[in-house]
Amino acid sequence: MIKDIRGLHHITSMSSDARKNNSFFTEALGLRHVKQTMNFNDPNVLPLHYGNETGLTPLAA
Repeated sequence: MIKDIRGLHHITSMSSDARKNNSFFTEALGLRHVKQTMNFNDPNVLPLHYGNETGLTPLAA
């Protein structure tokens, strides 16, 4: 069953600058900004979600 996994579900990272974070994931890694959610534990944290057209990250082998 483990051989059926073809990518990562998500990658978590922290950044103090949302614009630089977006630039890195979209320009450097070539991902798409998928959605923005809310962190109910800390409303000052902005969860941004990225993925490619298939929902996988380019780090998947």
